[in-house]
Parts: sequence; C-alpha cells; structure tokens
Amino acid sequence: EALRMGRAAMGNKHPEIASTLNKIGNLFYERGNLDEALKMYQEGLEVEQAVLDKDHPNIVVTLTNIAQILKHKEDLQAALKMYHSALLIQRRTLGSDHPNVAATLSSIGQIQYTRGDLEMSLDVFQEVLRIRRDANGDDDLDVASTLNSIGLILFKQGVNDLAVQSFSESLRIRRKLLGPEHREVGILLYNLATLHMEAGDEKEAMDFYHETLRVERAALGHDHEDVVMTLQHIGQVHHQRGDINSALEFFEDSLSIERKHQANGKDNAVKIARTLNQIGNLHLQKGKVPEAMRAFTESMRLFRQSGQGDEMTVTGFDFYALSLKH
Repeated sequence: EALRMGRAAMGNKHPEIASTLNKIGNLFYERGNLDEALKMYQEGLEVEQAVLDKDHPNIVVTLTNIAQILKHKEDLQAALKMYHSALLIQRRTLGSDHPNVAATLSSIGQIQYTRGDLEMSLDVFQEVLRIRRDANGDDDLDVASTLNSIGLILFKQGVNDLAVQSFSESLRIRRKLLGPEHREVGILLYNLATLHMEAGDEKEAMDFYHETLRVERAALGHDHEDVVMTLQHIGQVHHQRGDINSALEFFEDSLSIERKHQANGKDNAVKIARTLNQIGNLHLQKGKVPEAMRAFTESMRLFRQSGQGDEMTVTGFDFYALSLKH
C-alpha cells in the first residue's frame, strides 16, 4: 500500500520508492521468500541507479543484498558479478584498505572456495587478511575468521603444515578474545583434529577431538549436533587404532543423542540409520552377529522409511566423510 501511494505521489523513479522497495525486500527476505525479495531488490536497484549518484552507498547495500540472495539460490556466477560491482564502488569511494572492502572481498573469496577456485580464493583471503591486520592489528576476531578461511583452503590444497599454522593462529586469537570454552574455539579445535586425522597423526587427532568435545559440551550442552559429530569422529579414531570396544561406546553415545532429537520432533531418521549401520559393522567385527543384525535391520528400516533405499554397508567400515567447519 505504501509503495502504491508513493508511486502515485512521486512516480516510479524517486529515492523514496527505492527505499520502500528495499524495505519490502527485507521483509520478504526475513520470511524466507527469496524470489520475491530478489524481485524487490532488483526493482529497488533499478530506481537507485536512475536517481542516485552512481557511487551512492545505498547502491552498494542493494547490490550486496542481491548477491546474498543469489548465493543462497546457488547462482554463484551472478552473485560474484553483484559483489564485484559493489566492490568497484567501495574501492572508488572508500579506498582499497577499508574494512567494508575486506567484507565484500571475503564474500567473493567464499564463493570462489565453494566453486573450487582455490588459488583465486586464497589470493582474495590473503588480501582480506592484510587489510584487516592493517586496520585492527593481529588480535582481532575478523582476522581470526580470515585465518580459518585460509586454513580451509590450504587443507583442500593438501598444504597441511601451513593449514595447521593458520588454524593454530586463529585458535590463539579466539581463545584470547572469547575465552577457552567458546563455540568458535571449538570449531578451530575440531578443524585441527580433523586435519591431524587426515594426516594420519591419530594421537594428535584424538587429543584435539577430546578437547573439542569438552569445549562443545561446555558451550552448547551435551546433546548438540556438533557434539554428535565429534563423538563419531572419536569413534573413528578408536576404530582405526583397532579399539573396537571404545569405538562402539562413542558411536552408541552419538546414537543416543540422535534418538533424543528424533523424539523431540526432528526428522533425524537418515542420520540414525547411518549411525546404526556403523554400530552394526562394529558388532560384526567383534563377532557379535545377533547385535549386528539388530542394528542392520533397524538401519535398513529407517533408510527405506526415508525413501533412501538400502545404503547399508556390511563389510568394512564406511567412514563419515572428513570435513572441516567454516
């Protein structure tokens, strides 16, 4: 109604019309209606570009809003184009070393990482790191976040020594600024643990996973999804070491949390089925055939119930894919 009245009073090309379109876009975005939000932002951008100076800060905000929605919709090429348009204006008006430039570059680097353009992503994040260190010094949370992003890229590139350095420096900063039991600290501990596990250093991996578990339980409670993932990784390390009993204990702990989530109304059936499958494999390796068959039977039932087909792996041990946290 406000938009209709505004257009009647001022016409289609007026700064107030652009402002109203963007506010409507914000409402659609908050409600999760990305298509309508995108439509409003694009209309708002068209008006802004017609009536405002070409480097007006409102245009940057709208370009960024459009880019974020396109990223959500996985139209990464179009999102990059919008971020680059915003970046050009920011560099012209704010200079190349402004924190807002670093924020836009960081968004560009994340998209390049998602697309697998690791070299380009690394170059961008190193520029972000330089800007943020120059602006804020070494001990800054944005610097820590950037170091984590660089660590993720280096891990994907197989440069594990440098990845450890990046994660470790990020961990140092977060511990100093957030305290030792913050969720963000847990993410770095988890990444370091997983990196050591990938490198075959089981002792270091186990030490970091146990510290991750302690921090996650302190920060998030004992029944959080992140706790489940860490319990399962600890179970994997025990299995790789040949300690089937300990592996079973940790997978059963994770199963118990997943069942609680299911009881509270969360559709967790596929996750429960996969965990039961792992538990069945462990029982089989211990020679406990009846226990294995019970686990496999329930796993198969849940997979079929979820429309997943039969994903059971009876022989060997089907590891959860190793992945790091962003």
